[in-house]
Amino acid sequence: MYVALLSQLSSSSELGQQWEALVQANPAGGVMQSLAWGQFKQRRGLQVVHFGLFDATDHLIGGMLCTIPAQSGVGSNLIVADGPILPWHDQSIARQGLRLLRETAEKQASTYGAVGLRIEPRLERPAPNLLRDWRRAPVDILARETLYLDLRPSAAQLLAAMKPKGRYNIRLAARRGVSVRISHDLADIPLFYRLMDEAGERDDFYVEPIDHFNDLLATLAPLGHAHLLFAEYADQILGTLLLISYGQRAVYQYGGISNQLREHMAGYALQWAAIQQAQSLGCTSYDFYGFEPTGDPHHPFAGFSRFKRAFGGQAIALIGAYDYYFTEQLADVIIRAVRELA
Repeated sequence: MYVALLSQLSSSSELGQQWEALVQANPAGGVMQSLAWGQFKQRRGLQVVHFGLFDATDHLIGGMLCTIPAQSGVGSNLIVADGPILPWHDQSIARQGLRLLRETAEKQASTYGAVGLRIEPRLERPAPNLLRDWRRAPVDILARETLYLDLRPSAAQLLAAMKPKGRYNIRLAARRGVSVRISHDLADIPLFYRLMDEAGERDDFYVEPIDHFNDLLATLAPLGHAHLLFAEYADQILGTLLLISYGQRAVYQYGGISNQLREHMAGYALQWAAIQQAQSLGCTSYDFYGFEPTGDPHHPFAGFSRFKRAFGGQAIALIGAYDYYFTEQLADVIIRAVRELA
């Protein structure tokens, strides 16, 4: 096996198509390893570097798309969200591939002012033994506790498997005349953002600047990976949801409900429409993205988790992010810091 730097990789090229197929087929991968996500990050002012892992016959078998803040300076990590892409089911090959990717990244680190590599594949706990030389990162990139809904059953079977409250509120929203519109029109972003901002103010959660969503939708929507949903009643917009679909997984990325007509259960209508949309796109798994599995009423996710729990699904505990520090680069940063203090 060997690692090569993949520069200017396009989704229209043969190698780019191989990469997309590889990421979409890997259960530990996700949209954050896609070429489109790399373009989104570049729109947001980050640098992107892409490494491909090849076997002895020059066949692409893995790799990683890394991002690093463009203005971060020395001391940053190369960030690999939803990756690296490796045959994790084969520990021997995965171990060798991870070592080669790490060594190649270390050789390139000085170019990007990086002192380490942070990875976060979507692997369930416990962490594989091949990460024993890595350290748990102080922060995770993805939600470490989440809820997956299996989309392979029919719509009727999914409804039957829900909590009674979930089924009741979905039907209540329909009886009260709530409908859901799916949009890929970038002109709808300000409406989406207004609802998100209103919900963030009420429920005390952070909402990224509107430019974040402009860049995200402009990159992913034309490729069919991003979908805006709006719950409507008469001439009112009661709620919104951003669904990200990639490969066999759909992710409930963002959502917000208006302060108006809360009794119409627009949130349930939105989730049910998003689940059905994900099924129609061929996804087999729906990620509610963030979940508190124990029912702890004091947890920051307690309210959101009570709502998500009504739809059924299985609580998933992921391994989280892991760091590997490059000794030479880290030593340079420490020496430089000591000199500055002196």
